[in-house]
Amino acid sequence: MMMPLSRTLETLLTLQDALEIAQNTDFFDNATTSRGVYPPVNIFEKNRDLVFVVELPGVKKEDLNIEVKGNTLRLSGERSIAYGKKTSYHRIERNAFKFDRTIRLPNKVESDRVKAEYKEGLLVIMLPCAESEKPKKIAIQ
Repeated sequence: MMMPLSRTLETLLTLQDALEIAQNTDFFDNATTSRGVYPPVNIFEKNRDLVFVVELPGVKKEDLNIEVKGNTLRLSGERSIAYGKKTSYHRIERNAFKFDRTIRLPNKVESDRVKAEYKEGLLVIMLPCAESEKPKKIAIQ
């Protein structure tokens, strides 16, 4: 039995409304992965150490937080946008938001030797591999 087209359209519009309401609530804000995969990250290995390159356009350095524990990296922060109180908006496509992303690393790192640099919206994090994770050459007797 087929549903009338008007009823199908009504159902789809109701579903769309529900999805938009869910996106605009604070429900997703406390999750450690936030909404979707943000910020975008490239991860590669260089000399057995991990290097993260993270895109964070419009985020101020002082609004970033980086934490490393065991084999987990956590990036959190916020992008704020303020144009002033007497501003008339014609279009808003860049929004202020908070993010919180946790990434499991393939191995443990030396957390006290982690270095980070931030320049022009790119965050580069160097994570030295823990000595216990590095291969050991075994002498044959």
